Amino acid sequence: MIGAVHTILGAALGTFTKSKPRAFLSGVISHAIADALPHNDYDALSEISLIAAALGWVAIRKGTDSPEFWGAIGGITPDVEHALSLAGLIKSDAKIFPTHMGDGKYHGRKTDHRWPQLIAIAVSAFILVSASKNKESKRK
Repeated sequence: MIGAVHTILGAALGTFTKSKPRAFLSGVISHAIADALPHNDYDALSEISLIAAALGWVAIRKGTDSPEFWGAIGGITPDVEHALSLAGLIKSDAKIFPTHMGDGKYHGRKTDHRWPQLIAIAVSAFILVSASKNKESKRK
């Protein structure tokens, strides 16, 4: 999955937790699940731009001290080792996250279809926006 999907999916799961550590862990777990789905990846510049935009959106909507933000951070953290590998700072066979390991056994197949990613990000964004509206209506 592209980084923005991992970011928004992790944030959406963060809405269901009350603590930042649980939100972070939920984000990491969601990364493994999302990576197992068929998807395609983007080039590094596109990935970085989309991740920055997604993290910025979550930070503006929820704040950087929220479970949603920490879920987003957890969702994208496993890709740090992938970025380090692409930059040549670690060897590919040194990766430890299950869906990033060499044989690709746990990684979803490559596909030209963007539907899995579009659906995942749309549902996750809907959860984030809906959760905000529910919290606002309960305050009134």
